[in-house]
Amino acid sequence: MDDYQDFLKRVAENTKRMRMEHDKTVEEVAIEALGQSSTAFVNQAENLKNGKHFNLKHLYLLAKYYGCDIIEFLQ
Repeated sequence: MDDYQDFLKRVAENTKRMRMEHDKTVEEVAIEALGQSSTAFVNQAENLKNGKHFNLKHLYLLAKYYGCDIIEFLQ
């Protein structure tokens, strides 16, 4: 299970890096990319808090939002 946690950590770090590279706030990503009205999920998923993490749908939406390939989050 440690490998899986390492994978989730890498994905979380990459999503946060992409957000910062595109100069977006957590609020902008939550609303504009993921269609959520609260920043709580994005904050928790970027930090792997409360068991929250990004799923394939989130990564697909983020890739569309940033205009990149979904693989950018998985490397």
